[in-house]
Amino acid sequence: MSQPTSSSLESLGLDGILVLNVRSFAERRKNIERQLDPLGLQYEFIHDYDVSDLNLETLRQYFQGSTMSPAQQSCAMKHFQAHRLIVGRKWRRALILEDDVILARGFVEGVRDAITEASCLEEPSVLFIGSGGNLYTPRNLLVSGQRLYRAAKGRLAEAYIISRRVAEIRIAWIERNGIVLPADNLFERIDHEMGVISYWLEDPVVVQGSKNGTFRSALEPAPPNFVQWIKFGLQKLRRKYLYGS
Repeated sequence: MSQPTSSSLESLGLDGILVLNVRSFAERRKNIERQLDPLGLQYEFIHDYDVSDLNLETLRQYFQGSTMSPAQQSCAMKHFQAHRLIVGRKWRRALILEDDVILARGFVEGVRDAITEASCLEEPSVLFIGSGGNLYTPRNLLVSGQRLYRAAKGRLAEAYIISRRVAEIRIAWIERNGIVLPADNLFERIDHEMGVISYWLEDPVVVQGSKNGTFRSALEPAPPNFVQWIKFGLQKLRRKYLYGS
């Protein structure tokens, strides 16, 4: 965990940054430290609920009948734990990151812009600041000077900002229904059912490293890194510059 003062977080409108990480994923942990430490942003790793921590009680409580892999269950529980920390600490708003993220040059400005614009938008809402596997608002809908756009669905869960209210809504749903899908799809379903609004930041300021070939995916089969890098680049070209999402 980094130790700079929290004033930089406060200036962005955040109470905390929570990073999901597996204890044995040292390379990914260093990836986060290399990027966030120079920015002077305080953050905290979530190491709870590694696969080895998934005891029978947790599986019975949250994964009855689940067909998810242990890695997917672990990831979902880490997201769930981040939500519980937000509520337990009475934070107003927090940024949740997965440990394979690559931050763009304008990361700090993007976070600040997203939170500033969100103050005038409907709540409860989730602000997706990552590209979510190359999902973009169509260029014909972009407005000069505007960065947040309401979307019909969420992006992936590699980088998102939520309020305590959204965390409470998601936690209550999970306590009633369990974790029935991987984290990305689970939150998509909850938000749709509970009226939580999705907003996408344009341009995104985070890329998922397991999507662009920087890291091998820990959750699903993937081609070699160089193949993934090529596929990601072509997909970005097609979705962002040629046809839109």
